[in-house]
Amino acid sequence: MAKKTVERLNPTPSTVKKLFAYSGNQCAVPDCQEQLVDVSGAMLGKVAHICAAEKGGPRFDVDMSHEDRRAFENLLLVCGKHHDIIDHQPNVTTYTVEVLRKYKADHEDRFKRAELQLIAQITDTTQARLPTYPETLKRFGEVFDVTDSMNLDEEVAGLTTFIDRLKELPLEERAFAIKLAERMRRRDVDDLPAEDVVGAFNLGKTRLCQHMTLLEHHLLGDITEGHGYQQYFVRLWDRDPGGNPWIEMLEFCEKTGITIDSLLYDLNFAQYDG
Repeated sequence: MAKKTVERLNPTPSTVKKLFAYSGNQCAVPDCQEQLVDVSGAMLGKVAHICAAEKGGPRFDVDMSHEDRRAFENLLLVCGKHHDIIDHQPNVTTYTVEVLRKYKADHEDRFKRAELQLIAQITDTTQARLPTYPETLKRFGEVFDVTDSMNLDEEVAGLTTFIDRLKELPLEERAFAIKLAERMRRRDVDDLPAEDVVGAFNLGKTRLCQHMTLLEHHLLGDITEGHGYQQYFVRLWDRDPGGNPWIEMLEFCEKTGITIDSLLYDLNFAQYDG
C-alpha cells in the first residue's frame, strides 16, 4: 500500500485568533520587541511551526498527524525576521523543538496570567479554566519510568480526584501550595516545620493558618501536630494510590519542559498522556 503523502494544512481561523490573543502583539522570541501588527493595521508577524508542516521542513516530526501540525500547541507568532532565522536550516540545532516550545510557553503565559487577573476582578477565578483530564498516562509513565508497574485505572482515578479538588482551590492558595512543594522537594522532605515556613516565606502565623485552613478544606493539605512541645508541621497530602501530586507536577515539568502554570492554572493534565 502506498504511503499517504503528507499534506500541508493551514491553521484554522480560531487557532490564529487564539495565537494573537496570547501574543501581546509581540514576537515570541525572548528580548525581541518587534510588533506583529503596526499602527496602520499592517500584518508584520508570521505564524511559525515548531515542527514543520511538511516533510523536509525544519524540525519535521513524522509521528505527528496533519491536525497536530496545525494545532495551536505547534504554532507560535514571531516577527518576520525571526521566522526566517528559526527556520534557516543551519539554525535548526539552535532553535530546537524544546527551545521553541519554551519560547511559546514563556511568552504566552505572561498574557494568560494577565487574562486571569482581569477575570479575577469580575468572577470566580476557579471557574475560569475547565480541566482536561488524563486518560492513558503514557507520558507520565515514561517520565517517571512506571509504565509497566502502575495500575492505570487506579492512577487515573487518583489523579482525577486530585484535579477535581485543585480546580476548586483559589488561585492564591495554588501558588502558595506549589511554593511549599518546591521547598519540600529541595530539602527532600515530606513536610515542613511551621516555623520554617513562617521564616522562609516571611509570613505571619495567622496568614499561614489561613492558607492551610483552605488547603485542608479542599482536602489537599494541613498543619499537623508533632511530637515535641508546640511543634507543628505543614503537609501537602498524597493522592491515591500513592505519590504527592504537587511534587509530581514539579518533576514532570522539569523533565518535559512544560510550564507549571499549564498544570496549576490551566489544569491541562492531558499533558500527562503525551
